[in-house]
Order: sequence, then C-alpha cells, then structure tokens
Amino acid sequence: MRASKSLIAGLFLFCAAPASAQPIDAYPGYQAAPEGPPEDGSGWRSGAYIGLRGSYALNANRSETYAPTTPPTALRASYASGGGGSVYLGARLPLNLRLELEALYRWQPLSTLSLGGVGTPATGSTRIAAPMLNLLWDIPMPDDLGIQPFVGMGVGAAYTETDVSGSGNAYMRQNRWDLAYSFISGLAVPLSDSARITAMYRWMQVRDAGHKCAVTGTLQSICLDNNVNSSSVDLGLEMDL
Repeated sequence: MRASKSLIAGLFLFCAAPASAQPIDAYPGYQAAPEGPPEDGSGWRSGAYIGLRGSYALNANRSETYAPTTPPTALRASYASGGGGSVYLGARLPLNLRLELEALYRWQPLSTLSLGGVGTPATGSTRIAAPMLNLLWDIPMPDDLGIQPFVGMGVGAAYTETDVSGSGNAYMRQNRWDLAYSFISGLAVPLSDSARITAMYRWMQVRDAGHKCAVTGTLQSICLDNNVNSSSVDLGLEMDL
C-alpha cells in the first residue's frame, strides 16, 4: 500500500515537471515586455527617451486686465508670434501611455496695446518659463502606417515675466509663478529603431496671472487676476535611451 502511494506521488511529480518547466510567456493572456527594437522594424519600443523641441509661438496670446481707475480702465495686450523651446525626459508606460518631465521656455513680443478699446503706442514682451509634467497617449494604429499620432495634457508651474510700457508709463508688469496647464495633439515619424521626429500643437493657459498695471497719472498696483492663453506649434527630435 505504501509502495502504491509512493508510486502515485511520483507519477504526479513526473507529470507536473514539464508544466513547471514551460516559460511564463507560454500561458494565454501573458505578453512579456519587449527587449530592444521590435523585429518588424517599426521603430517603436518601450523604455526611457529624451527629446528636444523648438516652438513657434502663435500670435493668439492675450492679456486682459483693468487699471485701478474710477471707473476701471480696460487694458488689453496682444502679443505677436515668437519662439521658444523645451527639453524633456520621458518614459513609456503600459496602455500606450507616456510620461514626460519637460522644461519649457517661450518668448513673444508685444503686438498691440489698447486702453478702453483705444490703441496706444507701447513696446514690450512676455516670457514664460515652466517645468511641466505631461501625460501622453499613443493612439493605436496599424504597424505598417509609419506614423504614430498622440494626444495628451500637461500641468506645471509657469514663471511669467511681462513688461509693457510706452510714453513714459509702465502699463503692465508681471514676474510671478502661477499654475499652468496645456492640451497637446501631434504625431511622431520614426527615423530609425531608436529615433523619431515629432510635430505637435499645444494650447496652454496660465491661470490667474496677476499683473501690476497703470495708466497715465496713476500708480502701479495689482490688477484683477486673469487667465493668459497661448498656443504653439512644436517640432522635435526624440531618441531612446
């Protein structure tokens, strides 16, 4: 009886050995993380990457506020097209997601300034520097298409420096940190197994950006906080680490 029990136990162990020797990726529903570039030559791979973007800042940037007069005088500054850029470090996540830590800079010269709806001669510019955390999603596409569209959003802290003056009067000044967020859409085109170029559109808003402002004959003081919107077209180069 003891011998038969030992024989049965031995048979169970013998049958279980081949199953335990199979690699884990042989089981249904399991996909191991890829190592290196895929064999199909598509150029897309998981892991960390770095990149550099150049920005063409569009002339839709606006600042609106009210000078401390009675009744309040509306100040409206419009900024012309400018430039900038960013450097970033990214990581690929499950579910086609990517996370990027980005250092962004943008500069735009003053285009027009109006006081109470009347144009006023003035010069100046606005500059934004912001660390941003971006979450992007690569839209699933056929492997043979050759491009990878993506969408996403970012959040960060923007340091804005604005100086608008004319006729010996400082109309708008600002140098402070405020909350910023952005929405992004774009596409990537592979150059090799580990490099790609990117093109994207970004809309960004700096929340409650308080300005110091004045009109002729008044002292500068904090005006009403307002949101400052801007947008850009960014071209970049990305490389896997």
